[in-house]
Amino acid sequence: MLIGLKFDVGFAQEPLYRQLYGGRDIMAFLKELGFGAVETPVGPETDLQQLREHITSCVGAGFKVSLHPYSEATAFNPRFFSLDADNPCRGMHERFFAIAAEAARLQQFPVVVNVHGAAGGPDDAREHLLSQSIAFFTWAGRWRRDNAPQVNVTVELQMAPSPGEPRQRIGDTYAELLDVATQSDVKVCWDFGHAFWNTRVYGWPIAPPEALLKRIVHVHCHDASTEDHQPLIHNAVPWRQFIQLLRDHGFDGRVILEVPPDQFLRAGGLQSLIDSAKALRGCS
Repeated sequence: MLIGLKFDVGFAQEPLYRQLYGGRDIMAFLKELGFGAVETPVGPETDLQQLREHITSCVGAGFKVSLHPYSEATAFNPRFFSLDADNPCRGMHERFFAIAAEAARLQQFPVVVNVHGAAGGPDDAREHLLSQSIAFFTWAGRWRRDNAPQVNVTVELQMAPSPGEPRQRIGDTYAELLDVATQSDVKVCWDFGHAFWNTRVYGWPIAPPEALLKRIVHVHCHDASTEDHQPLIHNAVPWRQFIQLLRDHGFDGRVILEVPPDQFLRAGGLQSLIDSAKALRGCS
């Protein structure tokens, strides 16, 4: 099991990173804490050359890289996917898959590209959003098999919209997530915090069914207080039990501490990151 951290392109110039880490060599400090992987958020606005430079720096420092494209509420979301050569969703993700293939060759280790299913408004037919998600991930899985077997595409457990929120997200229940994964033949990212909130708000089962557990190769780990994506200091999300459940089913993938720097700062600063890393190391 490899533990990692959410890590942005251009981190060295970001004020929040400097506020959190001070004058430290950030990547050297993270290695000292036991992190061996980083996951970088990307999207339509990401400069591809800066992303390549970021990946080179991270791999040079000894980290295994994964990518996490965000596209909700944009034309690049799987809601709008088609096989047309000029389709924005296809084009953006194909670019990130190609860069992931470059990263896999550079680090001599597989790269995960973790993608959310389709998202839409209240008037979108759920079946249409589901079929769009399956079409997108079927294409993505075929692309990586044909072009870059060392790139693993995963579909993530989504957080269900709050009651009354005018939004739908495909893959916010385990049954629907399993449906997408099996019909498109891709693997799964289990987001612990999303599972916790879905159970807390809607009373849905907190643990995945057996069939889904076997497909999980990537994890987003975070705690919760009054909101999501918190350091591992609140003991609200049963993340230790989740990791043990996965390990009992043969899991040996990446566990990404998906906490942005502003949440570490709000939770007490650098010590909350140090405590989170120590807790994760205790489960590895």
